Amino acid sequence: MLHIGYVPDTHGGPYEQPEPGPEASARFAEDVLAECEEAERQGFDLIALPERHARSECMLPDPMTFLAAVAVRTRRIKLATGVLMPALYEPIHLAEQAAAVDFMSRGRLIFGVGVGYHEGYFANFGVPFKQREGRFVEGMELIRKAWTTEGPFSHHGKYFHYDAIHLTPKPFQRPTPPIWVGAFAPKSIARAGQMGDGYTMAPFLESPEELRPMVDAYREAAAKAGRKPYVVLLRDGWLASSMAEAERVFAERWLGECRFYLKYGMIKWTPEFRSEADFTVQKVRNRLILGTASDWLEQLERWRSVLGIDCFTLRLRLPLGPEPAQVRECIQRIGEEVLPKLRQA
Repeated sequence: MLHIGYVPDTHGGPYEQPEPGPEASARFAEDVLAECEEAERQGFDLIALPERHARSECMLPDPMTFLAAVAVRTRRIKLATGVLMPALYEPIHLAEQAAAVDFMSRGRLIFGVGVGYHEGYFANFGVPFKQREGRFVEGMELIRKAWTTEGPFSHHGKYFHYDAIHLTPKPFQRPTPPIWVGAFAPKSIARAGQMGDGYTMAPFLESPEELRPMVDAYREAAAKAGRKPYVVLLRDGWLASSMAEAERVFAERWLGECRFYLKYGMIKWTPEFRSEADFTVQKVRNRLILGTASDWLEQLERWRSVLGIDCFTLRLRLPLGPEPAQVRECIQRIGEEVLPKLRQA
């Protein structure tokens, strides 16, 4: 069965905006909670909340805190971190927070994690960027063990030392919540297959054909580890009455998003996109999910058929918009016009 998730963008305004005041921060949080509630009403399967820090437009930096709020405002929808970076945290405290979200929601947490790529996040917390992989691996081992070990235990590793760990209460889901691993590098993709219950990707410019070797490598690693593969893909897009409207409302803003990420080296040029002159709506259209319901069904099927996608996570809002009311309306339209036909198919 194909699953559909909603990604509430935690950007609360344009890049490099002034620091938000208390009212703006509170209003943004309420708008995002309203999006999550609408996604549940419309039949989405999960919420996937990203983690971002240390920039004035990143207004919901701590995904666990916000997922706790979503947990008490919803009843059915799964609650995913998409993705959280354990290397930024003391692992037992993080294990405790995640367990709390899971039992408060009666077993709806999906623990999406990744090594991390943004040096600024690590600098913000005083964590050496070069240690991120080692801290991730050791931290995840500790989190799993804390969730599954009855009574106190000790740990003395390279990065973390404890004499008497005792995590209680444990997560609602036993032995652990599902763990999804975000990855792009070959070593990280192999790790996703070895340790994860799912593999999640958030590509910008790559085509389905360019991503196929990564998905194949993940499936191979999962098979060797005796795990059932599960592939999750983030797509940005907008449902509208016409393709022209979708391009005007969303695609133009998405071009600005790409330029920002390229400026700071957070995404890479590809053979098709070699300079800023290549960034036109016409060229990026097939990297998005745009247009009418029939356009959406056709485009989602293209990605699904090439990559064997099990779950799409959809983002409908960027730093420059659209506005909250427009986003909620778009969520509603997807629930009415797209999700029923996807499930019938």
